[in-house]
Amino acid sequence: MLKVAFFTEAGSKRGYGHFVRCYTIAQEFQNYSIDFFLDSDIIFNNTMQNLHYFTWETLKLTKSYDIIFIDSYIADIEIYTMLQTSSKLCVYIDDFARLEYPKGLIINFAPDAKELFYKEKRVGLSYLLGFDYIPIRKGFQEVQVEKKEQLFIMLGGSDTANITLKIVNTLQGLPLKKIVVHNDLSIVKKLKQYKNVKVLYQPNDITLIKAMKSSSLAITTASMSSYELAYLQIPSMLIGSSKNQQNGIEQLLKNHIAFDAVSIEDSQWLEKLRQGLKDKEFLLSNKIDAKGTQRIYNKVMELL
Repeated sequence: MLKVAFFTEAGSKRGYGHFVRCYTIAQEFQNYSIDFFLDSDIIFNNTMQNLHYFTWETLKLTKSYDIIFIDSYIADIEIYTMLQTSSKLCVYIDDFARLEYPKGLIINFAPDAKELFYKEKRVGLSYLLGFDYIPIRKGFQEVQVEKKEQLFIMLGGSDTANITLKIVNTLQGLPLKKIVVHNDLSIVKKLKQYKNVKVLYQPNDITLIKAMKSSSLAITTASMSSYELAYLQIPSMLIGSSKNQQNGIEQLLKNHIAFDAVSIEDSQWLEKLRQGLKDKEFLLSNKIDAKGTQRIYNKVMELL
């Protein structure tokens, strides 16, 4: 039996995006022996088996694997090199050509990844770039729900900019019911004081997918959730909560993954958000299918 390992991160200050996409890809390899290593200050033991908590700073590998996936904004090149030498094939999930990766396979889901980051291919590396490799959780295909006139709000796995309350307060006059996802209990208690607001606190996969799939409009960040909402054909307004998100937001808008965006660095962002939800016509891409993980699996097995 093949031995497969995933190394990634999540947490209250990091969000859940890396974890979600690794977890989604791991489902495609479920017939093999999987170890999942997570650097996180939040516990996810109800999500999957063989989940091992670690820190990048103290990581020491005691065994080798056939395949290692690594998805990080934190790990340095020495860690990547160590993992690469401990596997027959190392797979790097990347967003912006963060490092000069050792030999292996690079996966970058960004719509314009080839043009922006990988015009020149390096010897010893293979590449999977663009829409075709976006991992969509199986639950989005399996769960059946009725569509409702409601607004879904989730600012990544953790609202690192702490703006969810401001958004909900600004949108009180919007007649749509709001479904708000948050993982900070103190914020959740405040959100529950608003009328016409349902709060999901640390929801499991099925609960979250039902909430997303039944919604008619969404507010989110330039994260995995934006791709998932586009797959569901739910129009989304993106919130830019940091400077390093701007490039990603521009790609998503250009490729019709979302219909508009606002940056919290704009002093009028809350008003623009409110008006944007009322005034825009929605044109979404239908380029995202649910076969990304299957394509990744096929390429990995071919290279192996």
